[in-house]
Amino acid sequence: FRHIPLVGLDSAESGQAMCASFTHAPMSLLPTPFPREVFELALRVSPSFAALCDAVSRDDEFLRTTLSGVIKTDEFTRRIWDIYERCGAQEGRHRMELGVLRSDYMLDEPSGLPLQVEVNTVSTSFMALSTRVGEMHRHTISRAGLVSHYAPRAHDGSDRDLDDTAGDDDFALRPNPPLNRALESAADTLAAGWRAMGEDDAAILFVVQPHERNVFDQRLIAQRLWEAHGVRCIRATLKEIDESASVDSVTKRLRLGDEPCSVVYFRAGYAPTDYPGEEEWRARELLERSGAVKSPSAAMHLAGCKKIQQALAQPGALERFVKDAGEIAKMRKVFAGLYAMDGAAAADAVRLGLGNPGGYVLKPQREGGGNNLYGDELTAALRTYDPDASPGEPGDLSAYILMQRIFPPANRTLCLRRGELAELETLSELGVYGGYLRVGETVVLNEVGGHLLRTKAATSDEGGVAAGYAVLDSPLLY
Repeated sequence: FRHIPLVGLDSAESGQAMCASFTHAPMSLLPTPFPREVFELALRVSPSFAALCDAVSRDDEFLRTTLSGVIKTDEFTRRIWDIYERCGAQEGRHRMELGVLRSDYMLDEPSGLPLQVEVNTVSTSFMALSTRVGEMHRHTISRAGLVSHYAPRAHDGSDRDLDDTAGDDDFALRPNPPLNRALESAADTLAAGWRAMGEDDAAILFVVQPHERNVFDQRLIAQRLWEAHGVRCIRATLKEIDESASVDSVTKRLRLGDEPCSVVYFRAGYAPTDYPGEEEWRARELLERSGAVKSPSAAMHLAGCKKIQQALAQPGALERFVKDAGEIAKMRKVFAGLYAMDGAAAADAVRLGLGNPGGYVLKPQREGGGNNLYGDELTAALRTYDPDASPGEPGDLSAYILMQRIFPPANRTLCLRRGELAELETLSELGVYGGYLRVGETVVLNEVGGHLLRTKAATSDEGGVAAGYAVLDSPLLY
């Protein structure tokens, strides 16, 4: 039971509330095959993208130029940008940047490479539950007597490293699925930011959604923070922060009620639905103005926009931020095809998409599942394109980017959702977490922070677990 990832069945308005009933999270019963070389390449390259996001977030000119069209056409991105500017832009930023990030990849079957889907700089989730799923899979394999079936094999596919008498101890020494320290890394990263602030009486503020059901994923991180680091955590929604938080006019110290907070960890605020009123926007700006270190800052949030991702994939763009030619080559190796939907390049992108609608996806500046356009929806949107339309007018598509559609290999997976088991033909997406901390000009921490495998029915375009499209999984490396 202790290995099972849980989600709440009920919810409440308050961020402090705990659900009274719960069930298992959507999950696979056994791990899904995934190539070891692809897995390891994704792990190696991901810290480079964490550093890149921070570098982009510190380049006002690049942010301003790249997002100029999006700010005019996408209200949500404009509101985040306005907070960035009203809080002083680069001059008003905290001297630290703290990140619990995730870079997502899909194995492209034609090339055999992990092509990057996106980099999430705000409100990454499932660090705790993905850790639990891996533990559950290893436990199930051991208890079911399947150790020899799932033990790592030689690269040539032979059994020469295999011992049919292998028991639990042997399995623990060479685990497959691989050990996943996403839960520990998330807590350790937040603790590093808390220590760097040097305010021993302060707590870490978790900014959460009202009616949160993914509460166990968050509370397990808070538990780890207390048990491993002695750091207290408090939870509040943006509305509660608007009602109860204050920032000292001189010291900029943030308090929620009487509780000082030195770190703000966003598990909400990444989507327009998190801001139903001006109260939530006031709270977001108050937090940005405060002297607490944010995970992430408004600038780092903006650096994760899809438009930034597309711009960085253009020839010569990486060289602005990365000086090592070998590192640039390694990063470009995982780029999918990305095309601008603004400026002179938009017409070519429209022709590309209309010429092969099944080979592309139209992506807005949004996190979470359910936002992308595929197939007929993509075609309908592209057909509205008007090269003479001003930003924000009908026919303008600058709020989107066009991305090459990635086609991963299919597997057969036992998926458990809402107590019902189904064997499905599935596709998987690998997420690699990262822990990042910069203090002034010094990068104190930039390391791989575990992994997440999300598996969905092959008939589904979207892949979000919380949005109801996928199940939590773990990779069986081969």
